[in-house]
Amino acid sequence: MRITDVLLSPNGRITRLGFWGAWLAMLFIAVVSAVGLTTLAEFSAQKGGFQPPVLGEGDVGRFAWIGLILAVPVAWMAFCVLVKRWHDRGRSGWWLLAALVPVIGQVWALVECGFLEGSRSGNKYGPSPSRGRYDHALHFGDEIPEDMA
Repeated sequence: MRITDVLLSPNGRITRLGFWGAWLAMLFIAVVSAVGLTTLAEFSAQKGGFQPPVLGEGDVGRFAWIGLILAVPVAWMAFCVLVKRWHDRGRSGWWLLAALVPVIGQVWALVECGFLEGSRSGNKYGPSPSRGRYDHALHFGDEIPEDMA
């Protein structure tokens, strides 16, 4: 599965490793955006340049509207990744609403999505994303090809 499919489509399933990788990618995007906007706001304030509408206090607040616009695609990516992970656990994407319950729901959703293994076989949401990892285990006594012996 391509990274664009993982981040932009809620269909299918992803592994725990894919889940954590996607969260790290989204965190990277958010941090780079925040640092870039803060730097741009400070530079703009020093030079007296472009002055967008103010949403908050101080120079950094002048670029808050850009941050809000960038938050929409990051929120969609988070939605897609969470739905895929719930699918891998054999549950509907509606289970992501469990995270709306303060503390208990968030911890439970983190444990379910981040630490518990998904179903190894296919389910109604698609084939196992880890298919092949367990299917090709070597067993003692299996015939080894001559070119590998």
